[in-house]
Amino acid sequence: MLNVARNKLQMILESNDCNVCASVFDPLSSRMAESIGFNVGILGGSISSLMQLGVPDISLLTLSELADHARRVCRASTLPVIVDGDSGYGNALNVTRLIQELEFAGAAGVTIEDTVLPKPYGPSHSLASLAEATSKLKAALDARQDESLAVIARTPADSNQSLSSILERVDRYTQVGVDAICAFGLSNPETLAAIKGVTSLPIMIISYGDNRLGNPEVLAAQGVRVYMRGHTPFENAIGTVYQSLIDTYNEQSESASVSHLTSKRIISNFSHQAHFDQLFQAYDI
Repeated sequence: MLNVARNKLQMILESNDCNVCASVFDPLSSRMAESIGFNVGILGGSISSLMQLGVPDISLLTLSELADHARRVCRASTLPVIVDGDSGYGNALNVTRLIQELEFAGAAGVTIEDTVLPKPYGPSHSLASLAEATSKLKAALDARQDESLAVIARTPADSNQSLSSILERVDRYTQVGVDAICAFGLSNPETLAAIKGVTSLPIMIISYGDNRLGNPEVLAAQGVRVYMRGHTPFENAIGTVYQSLIDTYNEQSESASVSHLTSKRIISNFSHQAHFDQLFQAYDI
């Protein structure tokens, strides 16, 4: 199953198509995304922090907690899941362990960003030096036992970094030999064109809010192979849970009986209830 997912991601990166990326957050959402037709998913660090700890993306999540979560999500289906490895949870040695843990967990790809995390004292965010960032990427490439596991170098491509700095980093990361470049926060088509001009690698975009980049066909022509626009599924799921709890507390659950029954059917389907019912009968449990 693991090789299937990783091979799928490698085929995506080597293709000429741009694939919209599903934000997945648990085993059921991974299976749903695959069933709907998504070719790739992502497990965001911010989402894992919310799921595991109930706290925002403030670098409190540990590597072990991320790996445990990733294992459950990645092994639930053959959907290739890219796991957000943040900045590697430390230095190059920590990145080595990150790759080992996430490879075992079943990740199809891992993004490693060049920001300094946890955020140091002071008002502004900072980028790791090019030397440190490239050292971490080299460590990631050396640590993987399965070369089909995609190592993806991530850098901010928004107002937090100048265009010249973005291009310098993309060029250096390309030379290191990573499998793809992830441009975080990219919404400017001129920036995308400039990135395309300095790398021959597949490009992954994580973008939020206003977007002027165009449709997947336009992005494909610019070398974009994976395109992710926020964590709407998780956000909507939390909103639905909250409203359902309010309705239950106010004894208004009968008004939502139709959607409740639909949800029960969806849960039964993607939790493979029928399969386990057959096992119960076969083993006389």
